Amino acid sequence: MIGLPRGESRVGSGAVPLILTLTACLVCGCADYRSRPLDQDELVGQLAVPAPGSLAEAASRLRHPRLRPVSLDFSKPLTDEALGILAVLVSPELKAFRAKEAVAEAQVFNAGLLPDPKLFGRFDWVFSGPAGLVSPYTATLQWDLAKLATRSTDLHIAEEHARQVRLDVAWQEWLVANQARLLARRCAYLARQEAVAAEAAQISAQLLELSRHNLALGDATLAELGIREAAFLDAKDRSLALARQIAKARQDLNRLLGFPPAQRLVIADVEAKPPAGLDPERLFVSARRQRLDLQALEAGYASQEASVYRAILGQYPAFTLGINDYHYYSDYNTGGPTVSLDLPLFNRNRGAIAIAEATREQLYREYLGRLNQTRADIGTLVTDLDRIAQEREPLARELPELIRAERLLREAAAVGDATLVNYETVRANYLDKRLKLLALEQAAAEQAVALQLAVGSASIL
Repeated sequence: MIGLPRGESRVGSGAVPLILTLTACLVCGCADYRSRPLDQDELVGQLAVPAPGSLAEAASRLRHPRLRPVSLDFSKPLTDEALGILAVLVSPELKAFRAKEAVAEAQVFNAGLLPDPKLFGRFDWVFSGPAGLVSPYTATLQWDLAKLATRSTDLHIAEEHARQVRLDVAWQEWLVANQARLLARRCAYLARQEAVAAEAAQISAQLLELSRHNLALGDATLAELGIREAAFLDAKDRSLALARQIAKARQDLNRLLGFPPAQRLVIADVEAKPPAGLDPERLFVSARRQRLDLQALEAGYASQEASVYRAILGQYPAFTLGINDYHYYSDYNTGGPTVSLDLPLFNRNRGAIAIAEATREQLYREYLGRLNQTRADIGTLVTDLDRIAQEREPLARELPELIRAERLLREAAAVGDATLVNYETVRANYLDKRLKLLALEQAAAEQAVALQLAVGSASIL
């Protein structure tokens, strides 16, 4: 520690007023305490959905390293990109996370402050003793110079930590935005599947009524009626299951946005073209350059590097400087500078150095682990997208023929030129293939968002 040494200085007749004056000035410059209790009305206001106008303005002025400003128009269905920006603006978790930025900036401010000097005073009354004794005064002015010697290093540590926090906040915003986009795409594709399943349930209901009519006329058997009833129940169950999935996805989206459960957003339809020709190694190189969480870890490592250097500085002897003025019992004065020096015989800050170096090694391993996880995630997502494309291609080729066959057999069955059994077989095959294709398109759309998230950029091609 570098500082000003302790001494005892005379506090003469003019010293006491000087000390009182300095104390009054210092007190006047102090910050005031302001209480902030948990106000229930304020909390209710914070939980309310913000006004559309304020959200639209905030979305148009958004500043983010990876997210672009958008135009929010609540009179129209919201795209997945618009919902992503909306999530960044209103997510309660992000609002709490952003408060860390203020703490980090306050730490930078604190690290840059100069140390305050310390003033010590003492006054003794003489109650007995030889004649002629006067009451002695002593005062000490101290200034810790160790803070000055390490100020630039402490400031560098705080600045790198603040940069890490800012990047962490930006990364969390990126995660929330893409999670909202993924949920929006899930809702859109599930709605398509639910519409197909509802149509199938309606056709099954019509076939069931037709079978009951034919049974009454003696043109159908109970076995055929049982088949129609089972087909109708299966189609109805599938439609209801998809409706439940849509409801859950919407609830997840409302929870992410911090909206009430009953809030219903109108989501625009999505036409997402699955990416093709992806190179995992090239995407990994791009991720190392663009992922905000990796940049945050790099800033944290730089901060810890400075912390190691700060710990190394702490092993050197610390000294204190001071100015002394003594007023003795016999009414004479002495004074002068003093120096105190720490002797690094036992501690030598070895414990702090060991902790700082071990923490640096831990951060290094965490960074390597994040790189490895990033590379693995990108490879897995690219492989999944390739497999989805391989499954989707033959289905996309077969579906037009199945659509035509289903329409022709439905028309033939309506006039009695085809049996319901034949039509049911073709219809079930067509329904399965159509729903499977929609499910694959949903998976591809969601995986594309996940890949953009993993790479750290909306542009992955």
